This record gives sequence, C-alpha cells and structure tokens, in this order.
Amino acid sequence: MIRVTLPDGSARELRAGASARDLAESIGPGLAKAAVAAKVNGEVRDLARALPDGAQVSILTKRDPEALLVLRHSAAHLMADAILRVFPKAQLTIGPVVDDGFYYDIFLPEGKISTDDFPRIEAEMVRIAEEGKPFQRCVSSYDEADEHFARYRAIDGGDNKFKRELVAGIRERGEELSFYKHGDFIDLCRGPHVPDTGFLKFTKLTKLSGSYWRGDATKDQLSRVYGISFFSKKELDDHFFMLEEAKKRDHRVLGKQLDLFHMDDEAPGFPFFHPKGARLWHTLVDFMRGMLRRRGYQEVKTPIVLSEQLWHTSGHYANYLENMFFTKMKLRDEKDPSKIHEHVDEERPMAVKPMNCPGHCLVYGTRIHSHRELPLRISEMGLVHRREFSGVRHGLFRVQAFTQDDAHHFCSPEQIEGEIKLLIGFFKQIYSAFGLDDVHIELSTRPAKSIGSDEVWATAEGALKRVLDQNGIAYKLNPGDGAFYGPKIDFHIRDSLKRSWQCGTIQLDFSMPLRFGLAYVGADGEKHVPVMIHRACFGSVERFLGILIEHFAGNFPLWLAPVQTVVVPVSEKFFDYAKSLNEQLLDLGLRSEVNLKDDRVGYKIREATLQKIPYAIVVGEKEQENGTLNARSRDEGELGEMKLGEFWAKIESAASPPVRPNALV
Repeated sequence: MIRVTLPDGSARELRAGASARDLAESIGPGLAKAAVAAKVNGEVRDLARALPDGAQVSILTKRDPEALLVLRHSAAHLMADAILRVFPKAQLTIGPVVDDGFYYDIFLPEGKISTDDFPRIEAEMVRIAEEGKPFQRCVSSYDEADEHFARYRAIDGGDNKFKRELVAGIRERGEELSFYKHGDFIDLCRGPHVPDTGFLKFTKLTKLSGSYWRGDATKDQLSRVYGISFFSKKELDDHFFMLEEAKKRDHRVLGKQLDLFHMDDEAPGFPFFHPKGARLWHTLVDFMRGMLRRRGYQEVKTPIVLSEQLWHTSGHYANYLENMFFTKMKLRDEKDPSKIHEHVDEERPMAVKPMNCPGHCLVYGTRIHSHRELPLRISEMGLVHRREFSGVRHGLFRVQAFTQDDAHHFCSPEQIEGEIKLLIGFFKQIYSAFGLDDVHIELSTRPAKSIGSDEVWATAEGALKRVLDQNGIAYKLNPGDGAFYGPKIDFHIRDSLKRSWQCGTIQLDFSMPLRFGLAYVGADGEKHVPVMIHRACFGSVERFLGILIEHFAGNFPLWLAPVQTVVVPVSEKFFDYAKSLNEQLLDLGLRSEVNLKDDRVGYKIREATLQKIPYAIVVGEKEQENGTLNARSRDEGELGEMKLGEFWAKIESAASPPVRPNALV
C-alpha cells in the first residue's frame, strides 16, 4: 500500500502502483470525470503515472490554470499529427506552449504551408479529437532499434535531422528519453498530457509565421503554425470575440483615427505625437508629477548623452551593449570638403542613455548626504533610447525612444522594507485611477547575466520576499528574470479585455551605489553605502498610453480626454457666442475647442462622436438669447438645455483625476 496527502491535509491509502486517476476515482466519480492531470509533489504529471509513496497530490481540473497549459501542450501534438496527415513529407521540430496558445515549427522540404491550408488541417484535427485516442507515455533507451524510438523516427520519413539533434542533446544531458503517443502518432516529449484526444475538440489554428531552427538565421527556415485550445466551445468563441475586440481597439488604428500620433519611416520606432496626442501625454505626466510631489520626490533633469565610460562604470556596457545607441563623430576632409570621414575616433566617446539611473547616481554623488536626509527620492520624466530591431517594434508598445516615469530611492538598509511597502500601495493607487484594479505581482530573482556578489543578491532577494510575505501580498516567483543589478518586483495589470500587461517595476540594487562610490554619513559618524531602489510605475509613458488607448477603446474618461468639450454653433450667426462660451469653458480649466468649420451642424456633431469627445455643446438662437448651452454626452446622450454653471456642477468631479495627489496610501 502507499499513502498520499491531499491539499486539505487529509491522507488516503491506495494500492502500490496506483495512479492519480485511481486516486480521483477513489474520491468520487465526479472528480474522476473532471480530472485533467495531477500535481504530484509540486510537479504536474499525467493522470496515468504511478504515484510515489508519501506524495502530496492534488487533482487538476479545467478550473486550474495548470490544466489549460496541459491541454494546449496536448493540442500541439494534435496539430502536428494533423499536419503530417495533410503534408506527409513535413518534418517535425518542436512545439511548445506559449502565452497565447501554442505553436509547432515545421520543416517542409517541398512546398509550404499557407493559411489556405488551415481548413484541411483543422478538419483532420476534428477527426483525431473525435477518435478519443489515449495519450500514452513511453520511455525508451537510446537504442534506435527500440520500438518507440524506431516508431518516432519513422513518423515523418525516418531521416529528420532536427530530431537527431534533439535526441543528441537529451542524451548529452543524461536525461530520460520519453515519448508520447496517441493512435499512430508519436512524438518526443516530457509531458504531461490530457488523458485522451477527446479533450481537444475546441482547438483552432490562429496564424502562421516564419522562423529559423534554434532561432538562428543561418539555419533552416521553418513554418511556425500557431493554435489555441480551450475546454469548451464558449471559451473558444469568447477568445475569438475578444480578438476581434482587440483589433477594433488597436492603438495604432485609433491613434490615426483620433489624430493622436503616427510613426514615420524617417524615424523608425520614434513616435510623432500630434497636438491631441501630446495633450494626452502631458495629462498623464502632469498627473504622475502631482502624485510624486506629494510623496516627497525631488524632480531632476539629466543629460540624454553621457560618456561611454559612464556605462562601463554602471555595468550597462557589459550587460546592455546591443540595445544602446552610441554617438560617432563625422568630419569633412580638410583638403577635400566633399569627402566625409566616418566614425572618427574621439578622445571621449559618448553614448545615448538607455536608462536614467547612472545620471541620478551622479546627482546624488555631488555631495555627502546625512542619514537624516534618507530616504532621498529622486524622480525624472527621463527620455531614454534603446535600439530595437524592426521585427519587434510595435506602435507605442515597443519603440526606440520613450519617457520613463523614473525614480530612484536612496535609503539605508533599515529603510528598504518601508520604501517597498510604500511603493506597492502607491502603484496600486495609480493604476486604480485608470480603472486598472486587477493587478498581480511577480518577484524576479537573479539572472544568469548579473553583477554583484552572491551575498548581496541573497540579501536583496530576501528583503523583497520578506516585504511581500509579511504584508500578505500574493505573488508569483519568476526565477532568473531580475535586472542585471538586482532582483525586482514587477506589476502586471489586466485591461478591460483581461489582457495582462507588465508595467510597473521596483528593483533593489546594492551594486550600483558601490560602483559609483556613493555614501551617506550614518548616526555613528561613519560613511556608509546607500541602497538604491529603482522604480517606475507607468514604466514607459508611451507604452502606458498605448495600453490606455486600447483599454478605453479611445473613449477616455473626462479627466483624461485630450479634448473634453467641443462647442458647435448651428450657424455663422452664433460664432461669437460659441467663442465666448468656449473661453468660459477654458477658464474653468477644461480642454475645450470650438468648431467653426463651414459644415452642417449634424456633420459637426457626428465628427465629435467619431473623435470620441465626451461632450458636444450645441448653441443656436435660443441658447444665445437665454445665455445657456445645449449639451450632448458621449456616454449618456442628450442632456438638454442648461446654464453653464449647471453644466459645470454636473461634470466638475469627473473633470479631475479620481485619485487626488494628497490621497496618501
């Protein structure tokens, strides 16, 4: 007999060799039917695998996030099987689960896969799913005569060089060689998988792209076929509905439609903000500045171009070189002015800053500080430049120049936890102002490429973890994804379409202050090295703006809208009254415009609607005689005739941010 422990702490005894499926059946037929996989001692495994004695076991159903990953892993095998049926000469490479579904990289010696082939592939996928073939785990020796090994080699022609490379790598690492098969299909895989292909009925192909083997452009080009899978038709339908919604909300489309910004080939990856876009940008920045001032931040402005040597000191040159822009001098030839000398050697080479932190270190280092000044919070709306390849640039989401709402806290070790706690509450407060209340947190630890000692990293990681644990803040551990100079807490927000965006970050750094020779005089009269906390809440003002455009679908709340009111006179006779009313709206602090174009009033109102302006104010003979206005709300419809004072009383609270700068956490 074996004994296993369930999540509620209770124990169950089962026969030796019993599987997680046996455990589910012993608990009840409902659970056995709903079971997808099992978590055994923290590892997700197939239901069919035998349980070890003393294991902690939980049965995963479709309600568990891990179960969806298992489903999509199995769906990748389903898709590969179907592709081989449609393209018998295709060769399989790898097929992992990714954030938005799964993909499989396929090599085609002849021809190519196109989206026109998707209906045929999907028809085969439906047939395989309806067969309900069980997924079976098979462990093989490295002997090519082994039944499973031989079957794996034969499944796509018997001479797949990609498979040979994969197997050689597994063998070199001394790992177990395992396969999964369903029906006649078999693939190299660690698992786990759903019990059978019947779970995969709600799977669709989504897109197609090119890729290279091992991501190396010098190697074979592959076809990457993407797919998505859910446990129910409703989830699948909802997913594609949300994709259509996302297309409508694409910030690049709305940016053009609402005349906010554009991108130009003359400056790839550098956005051009139009008047309304610039207004929106400044509204975000002004809001953040107000919140920062109330919390004791001192704003600075540091140079965009600094010496190349500075980036050696900070560690960015060694760890961030490929993403930096460097200046190079050009000179005309003294004898032949038409000849230009490129990349002239300079006595002091310069680089464009990709980050603000070294500049803030220089500001801090201009004098010795007392412990009584700490924590010292230095902020900057700092313009930074980072080199991005054309293939990854994407509207405002991935640009080569952006403004960080950057700040650095210089503090003593004893102040770390208080500062981190303050920042967590502050960030959540900022996001709530935009209706972004669904926030989850990740703790990222030391990456492979880093600076600083093991001891320093252990101290930094321990400090962040302690703050989160002691304050009961739920978080996900993200090993190896910290900044090169320290561990970090990242904030992920969900928008109105439930998409997750990584925005804010809090990074703890013991190394950079030491590298810059920073110090403060402690209560003991001795010099000590301060701790540096890097933090940004929006992350990038441009990217956050792109997120907000899609979150609100361009229907910005009144306080954020670049144009809050537009005054529409019904004819030229009322232009003067319209202009006078607009002046009064401007005096109230509203971002208001007056439409004096030679168009019909209906067209002007429609234009205001298409521009998603919160309030259109129509004035004609009656309004001029009565000293009134006729307001139409974007969200509520016709509001009718009223005095300006009545209108202001109705909208005043909504015209200001929902979170006031003095609303301290």
